[in-house]
Parts: sequence; C-alpha cells; structure tokens
Amino acid sequence: MSVSVPPSPAKSTTVAMLSLHTSPLDRPGTGDAGGMNVYLKSISQALSGLGVRVAVYTRASSAGQVQRSPVQLSPGVQVHCLPAGPLEPIAKEAIGPAEVAQFAQGVASATPATLVHSHYWLSGLAGEQVAKAWGVQHVQTLHTVAALKNQNLALGDRPEGPRRLVAEAQLVQGADRVVAVSPAEASAIVHDLQVPPTQVTVVTPGVDNTVFCPGPPGHLVGLPAAIKRPQGYALMAGRIQPIKGQDLAIKAIAAIAPELRPALLISGAPSPAHLDYASSLRLLAAALGVGDDVVFLSAVTTERLAGLMRGALLTLMPSHSETYGLVALESAACGTPVVAYDSTGLRFSVTDQVSGILVGSRDPAAWAGAITALATNAGYRAALSQGGIEFGRRHTWDRAGAALWQAYQELLGKAPVAPLSGQLAG
Repeated sequence: MSVSVPPSPAKSTTVAMLSLHTSPLDRPGTGDAGGMNVYLKSISQALSGLGVRVAVYTRASSAGQVQRSPVQLSPGVQVHCLPAGPLEPIAKEAIGPAEVAQFAQGVASATPATLVHSHYWLSGLAGEQVAKAWGVQHVQTLHTVAALKNQNLALGDRPEGPRRLVAEAQLVQGADRVVAVSPAEASAIVHDLQVPPTQVTVVTPGVDNTVFCPGPPGHLVGLPAAIKRPQGYALMAGRIQPIKGQDLAIKAIAAIAPELRPALLISGAPSPAHLDYASSLRLLAAALGVGDDVVFLSAVTTERLAGLMRGALLTLMPSHSETYGLVALESAACGTPVVAYDSTGLRFSVTDQVSGILVGSRDPAAWAGAITALATNAGYRAALSQGGIEFGRRHTWDRAGAALWQAYQELLGKAPVAPLSGQLAG
C-alpha cells in the first residue's frame, strides 16, 4: 500500500505579488523602473527556488502585453499583465482610484493565492482589496516611505502629497505583516507610521554574483572618447530625477582639477515626471565648463551595467534618500568602490571604508575630495575593491529569499516569530 507524503510547506504555498505601476519585465533605469523591479524579480525567483509558486500581477501598458499574458519569468514565476486604465505607458503619478479598482478586480478574479504581497503603496491599495476578497493575509512592502522621502527632499523637488502619506500609514497599520527592504525603512515605518516592531520584518536585497562580479571591464566601443581618457571615469546609474542627485555628481566633477578629473558617465533615463530636470543637467554641465566631461547614456541591460561598473574607477550615489541603494551593492560586488551620501538606506548598502566612502556633506568640494582620493590612490582603491567583493558575496538573493520565506511562515503560523530588535536604524 502506498503512503501519500504531504507536500512541503513551500510547495503548497502560492504568493500573489502585486506591482501595479511597474513590471519586473521593465528595464531598470527606464520610466519608473528601478531597484524595486530588480527586487521583485529576483526575490520571486529566489522563492521559486524554494518551491513557492509566485504569480506577479502588474498593469499592462499595451494591448500586446495583455494578449501575451502570462509571461513565464522563470520556472515557478509567472507575470500577469492586466488592463487597468489606458493600454499605454503612464506615469505612476497618473494612476488614480479608477485604475486601482480595475486592477484589484482583475487580480481578484484570478485563482486565489495563499497570501498577497503588495509592492509600493499603489499596489497596496489594490492588494488589501484582493486579500479581503480571497480571505487571505496581506503583506505590504512600501519600497519608498513618503514621509522619509519628504524629510530628505531635493531642492526644487515636489513633496509627496497627503493622499499618499495617509494611504501609506493606513496600509502598513492594516497589513498582516510589513516587509521593509532596509533597517532605515523599518525605522521610518515603526517611528513615523506607528507600526509595532513585531509587525515589521527586514529583508534586504541581494545581488546576482554571477553577473555582478569581478572581471574584465565592459566593452567601450561606441561610447564617447571622454570615458576612455587616462583619468578613467566615474559611473552613476539609475533613473534621472532630483532625488538621485545627478546635479551634485556634475558639480563634484567640475570641482576637480582638469588634470585629475575623471569623466562622469550617467546611465539612465528620466522618470516621466522629471524631464525638465534631465534637460537642466546638460545645461548645468555646460555652464560649469564640463560639458565634454559628462557623458549621458540611456539605461542599459544588466550585463552591460555590470561591465560598465567593472570598467569604472568608482560609482557615485549622491541620492538625497534611498530605501536601500541596490546599485551600491551591485557595484561593490563588481569590485568597484562606491562614493555615497551618508543617509537613509545607503548606510546599509555601503560600509564606510570597507566597500566605499560615505560622504556626510552635500558640498561638491567634499565629493570632489573623495573622488580624487580614490582616483589617485591605487592602493586605497584596491582595498575598497576587495572589501566590496567580500561584502557582495555575503548578500545573495538566495539569502534574501530564505528570509522572506521565513517571514511568510511566521505569518502563516508555521514558524516562530523572529524579533526585529537590533535591526532598526537609530
């Protein structure tokens, strides 16, 4: 007589990942795609490696996406593109209650999952409806806390409005579990949004060490001669928007003596709401006399980005605020030191004097000094390079996936709750 073996908890679990405004299929650095897209794609694949089935739901931006849906992202991970508003790309700022309601209805009509995990506040508005309709628990990840962002706003940038501020507070207070991607985000959720620490789990991002790893530099054919100069180049990668601080990077390069000045390669596309800022950067470079030293490049593939990182002297991250700062971890894993602003999540994606340098000022002269110190001291650069490689090896997506699976098990009552104590930023 055969004996039936009950399925493992992982293999009997299905997770609905909601990402209304952006798809894991989008290239990071374009539109509203960035670190969250990488996080969602990579964490879903890590969960599938544990036997968890993952269905990712996102808004369709074309009729073709609806027709081709679902897309098999990897074994065990499917991406469903649902109509919600116009079948065309729209900025996240243009997504309103009607789009949220249509998206929620579309997800709720699908096969129910074991739990719902919403990414970003817009997804959460839909996710809490879906979880209620299915009678399952709701997990919320904000990825960016509006209150924290407003506290670190770039000059001239628009603060997040009351609709989002109120919605985020209600979402995290009502969720069955909140997953933060850094201790800085967890601290803001606990202290600013009044969520008990027992309801918050920190799952920091990982890095794909098969792509972001030491090796030969990227192929520079077709790129302007400026980045092939003897002084080398500094890299800045990500969406072009005021909070990322591309203007400070340009000012820092301009503050370096011409004979020591590396080129600055800015890779990424402007977010739809920040086209004016992108245009202002070229004018700024010209006004400071470094128009020929600053090279703009559209968003590139993951493999191309890793090559550009390996070829760079250093990676710059002058963001006013980052939930974590995944680019810093990716750069470190390539063996390229990072110069980053000493704030919010960057304090956890960069270890000062180990994988890079944290600059506590937004004075361009301070940044110029840090860049010059690395660019002109090969020994210093090599030490931070080795420290970064080791730092990257400790942060894998498998580790992140296991931590998230542990949080799901706690929520489902299949594992003891791990305390958040000691994980919060001061």
